[in-house]
Amino acid sequence: MNEIGNDSLNENEKLVLEMLKYDFDEKEISQKLGISEHTVNSHKSKLERLGLI
Repeated sequence: MNEIGNDSLNENEKLVLEMLKYDFDEKEISQKLGISEHTVNSHKSKLERLGLI
């Protein structure tokens, strides 16, 4: 994992990253975190830009 990128993540982004490692899909992540699927996808986009996924 890129430690520099990880430092710039908020708590939900870190949780999304962790859940993606365990193959949760967007719907499961949104339900467990109480956020919209759109927000999950926004977090995923940031993680991709940072090269974390």
